Amino acid sequence: MIFKILFIPRRETTKILKLKLDNFFKAKILAVINRINTLAIIKRAGSGHVGTSFSAMDIFTWVKYFSFVTLKKDLKKEERNIFFSSKGHDVPALYSILYSLKIISLDKILKLRRISGLDGHPDISISGIEANTGSLGMGISKAKGIVWSKRYLKKKGQVIVLIGDGEFQEGQIFEALQTTAHQKLNEVIVIMDHNKIQSSQYVSKIINLRDIEKKIASFGWHVERCNGHSFKEINKVFKKFIKIKNKPKFLIADTIKGKGVSFMEHPKVMKKSSLYNWHAGAPGDIDFVIAQEELLKKLNELLTLKKLKSLKTLDIYENKKINFQSLEIH
Repeated sequence: MIFKILFIPRRETTKILKLKLDNFFKAKILAVINRINTLAIIKRAGSGHVGTSFSAMDIFTWVKYFSFVTLKKDLKKEERNIFFSSKGHDVPALYSILYSLKIISLDKILKLRRISGLDGHPDISISGIEANTGSLGMGISKAKGIVWSKRYLKKKGQVIVLIGDGEFQEGQIFEALQTTAHQKLNEVIVIMDHNKIQSSQYVSKIINLRDIEKKIASFGWHVERCNGHSFKEINKVFKKFIKIKNKPKFLIADTIKGKGVSFMEHPKVMKKSSLYNWHAGAPGDIDFVIAQEELLKKLNELLTLKKLKSLKTLDIYENKKINFQSLEIH
């Protein structure tokens, strides 16, 4: 089968960021661009996690472009806001955004999961990555440690950590929730990408989280909940968070695993199957082409609404056999 793996270079993203459009509409365009690029690098790598990357993409987009912005020039500033994901298998989405912000090079991002390229999970050796992801469940502990260090050094800045709803079953999460509030480390902001699917099954079937809002609030946190694909709702919550100084903050963002590609979205998948089949691995050729075309159509529809020109793309398909050692296999 002959097809192209299309990738949108960052000069096109830069054009969008400079346009005189409201930030909510810009975010819609940017999220689609980064979904296209995330799909492309996972397909090229032959491995990755599409479902969770897509569920978190809108959160990543609003945090990194419009809310807790950290540019390349800010990375050495001790008073910067720090953002990282505890469920690090969603890192292809974050890499796409870091590439667009001139923090990761084109050469690096086209080597996802390859030697001298980008790891399949976050590692601080990669520019723009603030914390490694090892075992799940450590993210809030890391965030509170960073806030404690900032205070000790008399440095300012929020620490924002994205966690998964599956990893919320880890006991360390609850230890961290208790101690963060008890120690009044109120600069911690936790966002749960609540996509309801843990690997390939409903979270509720593995361990039901039940009333998570009450659970979190009972430890002394300020808790909000919103549609994790609505930039207006996310922004409204973040504006509220900045005003709250006496508690750590927790956002439960209700999301859809595989959001953006209709046949990958978990409500549709789970109607026909007992397992969600887009958690890990690269899509096959036919599925990839259909997904890419759907995303490109959405992008062109958004551009047409504002009478904008189509964006240029690179074809990153390799028409040859590649011998490389995979950094990790799942």
